[in-house]
Amino acid sequence: MRRIARSRAGQIVIPAMILFPTLFLFVYLIYETAKLSREKIKHQFAMDAAAFVEATNYSDFLNRTAYVNGAFPMRIFEQGYDDFPFECEGKGDCSMFNPKMYSEVLYANGIFPRSKTGHKNTDESHWKNADFWDIEYGGAGANRNSPNPTIADPVVLFTHENADQSYHPWDLATEVYKLWFQVFSLLGSVEDAQYQVLKRLTMGSPRHSFLQKSYWLNTGDPYSYGEELANNFDAALGTFKTDAHCVRKLIYHGNKYTGGSGLQQYHVGSTDPPIDLPSSAGCSGGGVFQMQTVDQSSLNALSKPGGSQYPGLSLTLKWQLPGKNYFNVDFANMPQHFPNSAPELHTTVSVGATNPNAKVWPNPTPKFQVRQFP
Repeated sequence: MRRIARSRAGQIVIPAMILFPTLFLFVYLIYETAKLSREKIKHQFAMDAAAFVEATNYSDFLNRTAYVNGAFPMRIFEQGYDDFPFECEGKGDCSMFNPKMYSEVLYANGIFPRSKTGHKNTDESHWKNADFWDIEYGGAGANRNSPNPTIADPVVLFTHENADQSYHPWDLATEVYKLWFQVFSLLGSVEDAQYQVLKRLTMGSPRHSFLQKSYWLNTGDPYSYGEELANNFDAALGTFKTDAHCVRKLIYHGNKYTGGSGLQQYHVGSTDPPIDLPSSAGCSGGGVFQMQTVDQSSLNALSKPGGSQYPGLSLTLKWQLPGKNYFNVDFANMPQHFPNSAPELHTTVSVGATNPNAKVWPNPTPKFQVRQFP
């Protein structure tokens, strides 16, 4: 018995009885901390993904609108009439047309936009390497080249001087008018469809549906949390304002055959009084669509220019805390740590801030991109 009492065997049991519970408490603390961190990371990822997806809706709309305003009509009319001679030799002064092509006449009359650097610079490398697309209206259409464009009404497709100084026939003028009407009516339909899709995704029911569904699918939180995020997005962006610019009347002139001999067998015909244009898609007040602009306040909200560290829409959201933990700590009732009754997530998403040359009008350049600052 004396030998057993003096033995040191098993003496580790006494400190172990003290250390093991402490060790297990430490393990549980790590586990609960990791669980809380995992939830926070999951919700932060869900918010980042939801905001990025929602901002992509706006960048897509802005890029497509830039194409409709500039590149599409330029391509159609340049390629359609750049090799179509405007014959005036022997009848009038041809100096205003150089080269003497119908594309030059239409551009001078302000019928379609074109690159300022020259209508021949339309190859892919020119547009790919350009910082911005220098597309604008010429001549009579120069009043459109501002952030708040104005459109002359009526639009003059071919002037009296065009017909008086050339062999410009009435039938051709009518054909060009029909093409002009079809092209811009189609562009109006395209733009209206794009805007209706944007409104349905962002202002429909539910509002900002991609935003809410993305957040809900990645967290499994109650759907009301997605609604709160949508409200925060609306508060940061404000009302997204766009304006469709349309023309309601049009005039064109051309040489009509009247019989007789020599030059006297033709006279200049006109559609004056102007043609009342039928309403096309995208023009709520009637007329034919010409271009779509976006209010500068909406563009500013999406990109927040001015040198801020993280430009764009700054979003916050209270996230769903785990309901239970081993230590029975009520995270939802810790005002000293969470003054707003719950921890908040933060993210900033920007559309266009990384490329200040991205524009809808003027110089319509479809280089809007989404960048996120988690």
